[in-house]
Amino acid sequence: MRNEEPTESQSLIRRLSAYIAAAGERELPAAVSERAKHHILDTLAAMVSGSRLKPGQLAVGFIRTQGGTPEAQVIGADFLTTAINAAMTNGCLAHADETDDTHAPSRAHPGCSIVAVALAMAEKENASGKAFLRAIVLGYDISSRIGRIMVPGPEAVQGHATHTVALCSEPQPPPPA
Repeated sequence: MRNEEPTESQSLIRRLSAYIAAAGERELPAAVSERAKHHILDTLAAMVSGSRLKPGQLAVGFIRTQGGTPEAQVIGADFLTTAINAAMTNGCLAHADETDDTHAPSRAHPGCSIVAVALAMAEKENASGKAFLRAIVLGYDISSRIGRIMVPGPEAVQGHATHTVALCSEPQPPPPA
């Protein structure tokens, strides 16, 4: 095998991977921690609100039938399910009434995906609050960077890209010709 220089995209992926791998050891600035806590509370409130709406009730009802290892809580429900099912359902709950947070430059609602997944995994893995908070901050950091560099597609016409890059999907009419 020849010893070739990495391509620009390989180099970028390596740098991004190293950045992500080191995130667990980086201290968070106080202002960043505080802001992340606000996003967590905002998303949890959206999950509770969404759990009382018809789309949320349908999502909870469906996941209740899936069974599986009880690993994580579905917000507003009386049962545990797999971390994957809890993350998906909680993400849908958070986005159900469009009160979840928005990141305009990436045209996304990051909390419904990031907080939902981090919460389910933290519960499953019995992670510390510090690890949970760092996961949230890293998720917001990486998702907003990726969202800003994605080439806008037809979803940009609709206003945001959460449904094209995250957990919940909403049927959208095709963009005008």
